Amino acid sequence: MNKRSGKGLIRGAFLRLMANNIFIFVATCACGVVDNLFVGRRLGQGSLAAMGFFSPIMTAAGLSYVPIMGAQVLAGNYIGEGKTERVNKLFVSVFFALFAAFTLFSTLCVLFRAPLANILGARGDVAVLLCDYITGYAPGIIPQTLAALLMALCSYNNDLKRSYYGIAAMIFGNALGDMLLVGPLGLLGIGIASSISSAASFMVLLPGFLKKNKLFYFDLSCGFNSGIALNAVLRGLPSLTFTIGVIFKNYCFNYAMNEYAGAPGVAVAGIMSAACALFGAIPTGCANAFSSLAGLYYGEQDRESYLDLARTALKTGVAAATLCAVAVALFSGPLTVLFLPGDVALHPLCGRMFSLAFSFLLPNVIYNIFAQSSIAQGKMTFINIMSFAEVASVGLFALLAMRWLGTDAAWIANAAVDVLCIFVLTIPAAARKKTLRLSLPAMLNLDDDFGADEEDVLERSIAAMDEVVKASSDVAEFCRERKYPPRTAYYVALSVEE
Repeated sequence: MNKRSGKGLIRGAFLRLMANNIFIFVATCACGVVDNLFVGRRLGQGSLAAMGFFSPIMTAAGLSYVPIMGAQVLAGNYIGEGKTERVNKLFVSVFFALFAAFTLFSTLCVLFRAPLANILGARGDVAVLLCDYITGYAPGIIPQTLAALLMALCSYNNDLKRSYYGIAAMIFGNALGDMLLVGPLGLLGIGIASSISSAASFMVLLPGFLKKNKLFYFDLSCGFNSGIALNAVLRGLPSLTFTIGVIFKNYCFNYAMNEYAGAPGVAVAGIMSAACALFGAIPTGCANAFSSLAGLYYGEQDRESYLDLARTALKTGVAAATLCAVAVALFSGPLTVLFLPGDVALHPLCGRMFSLAFSFLLPNVIYNIFAQSSIAQGKMTFINIMSFAEVASVGLFALLAMRWLGTDAAWIANAAVDVLCIFVLTIPAAARKKTLRLSLPAMLNLDDDFGADEEDVLERSIAAMDEVVKASSDVAEFCRERKYPPRTAYYVALSVEE
């Protein structure tokens, strides 16, 4: 297989996975954007503020991505290492762990919604509205979480179309529910619509995981394996520390905006949070696609493909992030009117937010790819610390800098902190290499001895049926030269022919 065709395969696989991951995150975030649109246009500032106060709990529901991301990394490792028998145990164990954990979480949110609203900072009529929203939204956290797991694994089952159908069911179901329920039920109806759409998405996705010919399918004979589930959680720990940091950030944001600009500031911050989650699907989808393939190449000890993948991810992610940030800034006026058609007094504040806030996309995609490289290699300690520090620092920056920069501090906080985090990642790399002239492998935290020796690697690309026999013979001879048992050489060669 020549280098050009190899790079083409890597680029194609990466782009497919990146597109799928972006769709997954758009699906889970688009409903929030749709809700903000309906609330801003139909219910007004008070209801927008109530949803803004709820953002830390929405983020806490995102803890589901701890085992989900860990499962993606582990699945790549298992496949790369040839341990396919563990793949389905991983799926079943993570599924039931998520179901149990978020059933409890949802129940507690509903039962203790009044004290929860108070803890989140809502008062008076806004607190009443927030309780209504929690009542409608919290039950849907369970199917929302399970749907996110199934969407993340559809690509492994070669069933990307099903993930798109699940996304469509979630988005259009939510929009239709908002349209029908916002009038008679207000913010309660918005929450119920989100729950119904999440359930619909889960029911669309589930049949794709009931077929035995798929890599991931419901095989209850696997049972629940606590060790594998825990391993997935450990691999996803950066997502846990990240999510805890986001909860802290959102709380600081809401406190600072409430103190500095009152309920209108919290309302605009809520719009920013929903939009950041939506457009943030670009760096997140890029980094997750990189992580899935990086785990595979790392398991195979394929250094060249690992580096080609990183270059592809950086180029694609930077281009997409830059295009998105520029587009949002250019269309800040129309976006403001779209979200707040009636609250003209909030237009300057909201327009300024759209102009500045999304500059974070570019440094964020670079930072996330470097961070995911360490995760794919199982080098977790430093990244766990950074995952929390990154987002927590955003909240602290906004809280401390707002007295000098006003609300602009909130809009530029993400970008400023991500640039700082990239610089911080260079410190251990520079210390390890004893130089400030850092290469891509150093920033990816790759060991110098990572990769199989060239003489122990055989690559072949088959473009036509008449090339199969020659490739099979080459594989058999390769195995014999390295003293593998004849039986092993025979079956490896046979697998190529099959």
